Amino acid sequence: QHGAMLPAVAGEKETDDGDEGCVLAFPRLGEGPRLPMEVPEDSVLLRVHQRSPKANRAHFEVRSSPEGHTEIPMSVSATTVGSWLPKAVVMRSPWLARCLGAAEGETLTRSVEGSDLESEAGDEDHPATGSSAVVTCCRMSEAVFEIGLPGSGSGQVLLTPKGILQCLDLSVPGAVPADASLVPSSQLFTMFIWAVVLELQAVADLCRDALLQAVDRTTVALALATGWITSDADLLRKCYWCLRQTLCGVPGVPSSWLDTPGPIKLTRGVLSHKTACRTPLRVLAGVVDEDMSAKRERWQTPTDCYTLCRIHRQRQECGAYPHRYELRLDHSDEVLLTAFREDEQSMCRIFEGAAAGPEISEHDEAFLGSVVPNFWGTAFSVYDSGCDKEALLRLAPASADLPVRQRTPLCKIGYETNLLGDCPRKVTFDMDRGGQRYHMENVAPRWDKKLNSYALPFFGRVKKASAKNFQLVVDDNFNTIYLMFGKISKDVFCLDFRGPLAPIDAMAIAIAALAKKRAVS
Repeated sequence: QHGAMLPAVAGEKETDDGDEGCVLAFPRLGEGPRLPMEVPEDSVLLRVHQRSPKANRAHFEVRSSPEGHTEIPMSVSATTVGSWLPKAVVMRSPWLARCLGAAEGETLTRSVEGSDLESEAGDEDHPATGSSAVVTCCRMSEAVFEIGLPGSGSGQVLLTPKGILQCLDLSVPGAVPADASLVPSSQLFTMFIWAVVLELQAVADLCRDALLQAVDRTTVALALATGWITSDADLLRKCYWCLRQTLCGVPGVPSSWLDTPGPIKLTRGVLSHKTACRTPLRVLAGVVDEDMSAKRERWQTPTDCYTLCRIHRQRQECGAYPHRYELRLDHSDEVLLTAFREDEQSMCRIFEGAAAGPEISEHDEAFLGSVVPNFWGTAFSVYDSGCDKEALLRLAPASADLPVRQRTPLCKIGYETNLLGDCPRKVTFDMDRGGQRYHMENVAPRWDKKLNSYALPFFGRVKKASAKNFQLVVDDNFNTIYLMFGKISKDVFCLDFRGPLAPIDAMAIAIAALAKKRAVS
């Protein structure tokens, strides 16, 4: 151990001509591996070589002993441990199996991705060493293999020799899967990285599922480092949204991350956990791009056929806010989208599935976009799931280095001012998508003398008369209705739409129709 002295062995004879008397305190190491007298049949000696995280420091300590002498304590810079394993156990790992088939003296390497990027922001504990961020396996002889652990990056601390045996034990063919939730989260990180290195897919899936459940403010630093060096998309995505809510949401970044003592620190865009790992937040940029692409494909892509849906509105007593809206498929009652509006003037946030609620913000993974009204309720701007960066930096300066994307407009919805209410509402819809511009207007209803009111045919889809009922067409072509909205009951509305309108467009149009309008009677 660092700072430990090696005392002379009791009863040992000191000599002046050589070190024969120190053979017990300082045993000689032969050039080849030390094998037992009887080598177990069909067994392999697996030796793991690990450098100390402090081994890269180019200085040593000189101190005075209690007797007044000057001494230099012994410091361990590297350790090697070994274990005899049955060859069948080693063969469970495809990576180790390839090592068994390699020629004597040949070395196989496994890159621990991301360590080079981590070392760019390194300090004296994490120097940039480039190619040392790899796991190696060298076949020393027929029955002896040496595994070298990374000499830099997060893998230098997170990878331990014990993790190899744990992963090989869990990969018994036909065994009942272990309950990974019973394993401490700190140990799960090590096991997951080893499972990826050893190519043990079943063990990796087991550990990943447990880690995804364990990611929170206390473990996100280790999870981020683990996800980055293993290039695991699921773990990186979970870490991003945990950090997004922590840095951008309420109550904000913990003070222990910034200026008070704590294991996790956020400094100049680098998230660290003690001396175990240092990971720049910019490694999460790919997560943002993948998230935006997936949401665009799923919710902003139209279909040629009609989608028949219903909007369910949930209000407080006497119609008070907040309001919650659900978009459900007509035939299965499946909830596709939900939206939440806190008050009549605030923006309405749209979420995937049934996620909308007062405790869910736009920094949640399920957030898809927002509908922002003007004061008079005559113009509504619809945005995607990006952020207003300027407003975000004012409210949460600590999020400056977290990758986010500036929000972009999807479409605009307009209502013609009509204070007197002496004519039906006029609705317009405009959007630019795929290099093409779309403009739609509602069909003007006709006066029905028998009903003594304005009327439109809704083909049995609408049950109640309402000023909110309308149909959107292009160039007054009544033969193709692109969207139909109308009242079925007090808080249930019909919403049928087709391409070029996507689900999020239709949801935004319905939200605008149900919003408060000061200048539209």
